[in-house]
Amino acid sequence: MPEILSYKVQEYTDEIKNIFRGVYNDFKSKAYSEYKFELEPLDYEEFTASVNEGLIKCLILLEDEIPTAFMVYTTEISEALELNMIHCIGDEKLNEKRKLLMEKFLEVNKELLKEKVVTYPMLGTQEQFTPEITKYGFKLIGLAVERFEFGNIKSIEIFKSYKQRTLPEDYKIVKWDEKYSEDIINIINTSFKETSDALFDPRFLSSEGSKDILTKIVTGIYGRFLPDCTSVLLYKDKPVGICFANITAGRIANVPIIGMGKEHCSKGLGEAMLYNTVKSLTDKHLSMLSEVNASTETDNYPALKMYRRLGFKEDYYYTQAYKPINSD
Repeated sequence: MPEILSYKVQEYTDEIKNIFRGVYNDFKSKAYSEYKFELEPLDYEEFTASVNEGLIKCLILLEDEIPTAFMVYTTEISEALELNMIHCIGDEKLNEKRKLLMEKFLEVNKELLKEKVVTYPMLGTQEQFTPEITKYGFKLIGLAVERFEFGNIKSIEIFKSYKQRTLPEDYKIVKWDEKYSEDIINIINTSFKETSDALFDPRFLSSEGSKDILTKIVTGIYGRFLPDCTSVLLYKDKPVGICFANITAGRIANVPIIGMGKEHCSKGLGEAMLYNTVKSLTDKHLSMLSEVNASTETDNYPALKMYRRLGFKEDYYYTQAYKPINSD
């Protein structure tokens, strides 16, 4: 007769700290290769301390009392309930294990689900769970990661040969200044509240939420902020567009947001801001950076073409899953 395993999912406790260490370190060893991590994951002691402090949550799957999979999520960082990742050791019954963790997650957070969207970037091997996750009320958005590698000769040639357009009358691009904050909050809100981004990050829907996004960018929560490479588009000296820049990992720069008011779209101004930001990165920080990346929807063809014109390449694609409030 086949062996019948006993499965159990529980929240992390220090009682299983020692036997769980191996599962966490297995994930840590695969964070870059299998999960597309750019930042170094926490060491095990730092991870367990963060769980005990309530900064992150952790559910653990045990097979006959032995940990073989776990899920990490956060509830306090934004207006969404952020599911960070699911990791399983071995190659057997992966989706069955993921389903057990997901069901426990939904059970534990039943009350929060009445007021918060769940967001889950299904990076790397987690894409194997895509067919199953829709059964739990999740919706899916395809995202492309655009990458400009400073060591890629072809990308550099494309960028150097790019012919920068003259900005229309009354427009100019300047670097970040704190005095623009209130206008930029409004730009973030108005340019993203009707996009798919707002489906998995409801902060875009309100001025208060957009202020939280801005605050986290400029105070370094999402990486080291680069005000000298952040492009602000002015029209008659009033901010109408923004292209942020930061450093998310040692030598990796990122463009977390490009946005502008609708009345200024279709004039090549987003492309002008992105060009200005990439040029500033190469002029001021080339020696310390290996690349700059950004993400956009896989069906946002104007954005995809914009990145390609400047030398970016689609590096990989992933599914952004989200579960709307009260979707059951």
